[in-house]
Amino acid sequence: MVFSFFKKKDAEPQKPEQKQPRIVQPKRADGSEVPPAATPEAHSPADGLSLDFTTMGQNTISSARIDVVESSEIISPAMEEAAICYANDQVDDAIAILAADLETVEGHHAFDTWLMLFDLYQMQGKRIEFEELALQFVVEFERSAPIWQDLGDPAKSSKKPQQAKAGGPFFQFPSVLGAENIETQLDQLEKLAAAGPVRVEFGKIVALDSSAAHAMLVRYAKFKKAKYKFQVSGATQFAALLQSRIEIMRRIDDEAPFWLLLMEVYQMLGLQEDFENTAVDYAVTFEVSPPSWDVATKAKTAAEVAAEEAKYQAEQAEAFESPPTDGYVFNGPIVAATEATFAGLHDYAADRMEVRIDFSRVPRVDFVSCGMLMNELVALTAQSKPIEIVGANELIVALFRIMGIAEVAKVVRKK
Repeated sequence: MVFSFFKKKDAEPQKPEQKQPRIVQPKRADGSEVPPAATPEAHSPADGLSLDFTTMGQNTISSARIDVVESSEIISPAMEEAAICYANDQVDDAIAILAADLETVEGHHAFDTWLMLFDLYQMQGKRIEFEELALQFVVEFERSAPIWQDLGDPAKSSKKPQQAKAGGPFFQFPSVLGAENIETQLDQLEKLAAAGPVRVEFGKIVALDSSAAHAMLVRYAKFKKAKYKFQVSGATQFAALLQSRIEIMRRIDDEAPFWLLLMEVYQMLGLQEDFENTAVDYAVTFEVSPPSWDVATKAKTAAEVAAEEAKYQAEQAEAFESPPTDGYVFNGPIVAATEATFAGLHDYAADRMEVRIDFSRVPRVDFVSCGMLMNELVALTAQSKPIEIVGANELIVALFRIMGIAEVAKVVRKK
């Protein structure tokens, strides 16, 4: 049985009242609280900061209102429970809650409940259930239902290994990789890869330590055994970074993972000559047998790799040309977040008067990560920076409403 974590008011007041946004302090697995980045209580009126947030409501004019049509400002118990279940990766429970609620729900909550279930079916690849729900939706609302987004039918694929295409699932490693964040990053990548081919961006990495390189080696061996498919981008820049960390005849055990990871990158790119030269240098330096080239991999020249990279970059730009985004883009699920998860957002917002955040490539946000994001947004609002969040799916929108994010940022639903 699923219980609601939040109480609701019995009735909506006739006139909206001003209130402070609800700040939910998440807890880690060990029970300790995540320290807030900023909260309204951290600033007194003497600080000269205005934190006068306005209650959401039909009669309220506020930059923080949700831009929706045919939706209620109050989230129903079933919607709340489903959103929290999904945030905790309990997808089947979320589907069961919403499906059961459709049999009794009416009024303002109904439309949002249907949209949440549509999104769950789409993200889980449940096309039959989606289309059955669409038929019921047309009868219920006498209007067109959401359309299934066909991302490709695996049954129609050829025997040729499937490649990730620009515009599909996308994962980007952060600029700094170390023991404190590498496992979380690899967990996120593994969840994406388990569902299908993924485009992986290595080009933003500027620093990594030996433990991160070792973790990447271990996890990549697992990926190869599972036959996960990747389309890599920025790998030549990453190879150059790894090259800078090694030197022939400098035998330091902590540098061995850099050598081995560099050879994996060359294998991934198809650069056989670079692979074999590095393998010889590795064998001489560490006096051990080096890895062997996988003969199943097609060898390529550096010029061919550069041409492919340029093509992929052009495809990526075209895939996201419409609608354009001039905001900060999160890629992949945001789970088990750390400060590093939001470092890019912090840097992006530092020199901007307004902050726009694109969630169109985020399938899920967990409860703790959402609380940490709330703290980041409150800190930006304390600097008088308007915030707009676009492209989030219905489950994430519901979670944002539960956590109070919709009270400090304008949340624009995906089209």
